[in-house]
Amino acid sequence: MDFAAHASSFGAAADLYDRIRPQYPVEALRWAIPDKSDIVDLGAGTGILTRQLRALGHRVIAVEPDDKMRAQIDGDARAGSATGIPVEDATQDVVTAGQAYHWFATEEAHTEIARVLKPGGSFVPIWNVRDESVPWVADLSAVFDGHRGREALDERFLPESQFGPRFGAAELREFAWSATHTADSLVELVRSRSYYLVSDEPTRSKLEHEVRALVQEQGDRFELPYVTYAYRARKL
Repeated sequence: MDFAAHASSFGAAADLYDRIRPQYPVEALRWAIPDKSDIVDLGAGTGILTRQLRALGHRVIAVEPDDKMRAQIDGDARAGSATGIPVEDATQDVVTAGQAYHWFATEEAHTEIARVLKPGGSFVPIWNVRDESVPWVADLSAVFDGHRGREALDERFLPESQFGPRFGAAELREFAWSATHTADSLVELVRSRSYYLVSDEPTRSKLEHEVRALVQEQGDRFELPYVTYAYRARKL
């Protein structure tokens, strides 16, 4: 897989991404993040997580390398990356990464994240993952991801030592929930996926047809089940 091409593909669909991608369960954010924290939201995309964190009373700096994605974010939004965070040393209580950590899961990034955190601050990567224990959802994930299976980093099973020697053991909490969809909104969701965005038109048409065929038996409106995986690792 060409990670660079996939990671840089979202800007072309920034408006759609911001409108169709799901938010995160508030209970997951409350578990992972202390009240009134100073936060860097790393790989902030269009600011879906950034806006939720600000609504909860946190002070948030959004950091995002893609200009078109970052343009969707109001307030303090800075150009930067996981290896070049435009924030001073030891100034942040938390660094979050919503649907983003798998793009920069390297020791260089861990070092940079630790640099901006205060002593005892936390790194909080979080993912919404479709609940593939439901058979039709497992089939849907195969379509969404182009039948290529999971990558080496599986957000459901990160080891406690995943974030390196500058962090303590990672804690994990899981939160089950669901999002209401129609066939049309589910097609829009697949159009926001990196696999779709880097594909040619015949492949895109095939993906949309497969998605509609998969949900024919689910009714006009149906629930798409998710599990949110929230990790919390404290800086040593």
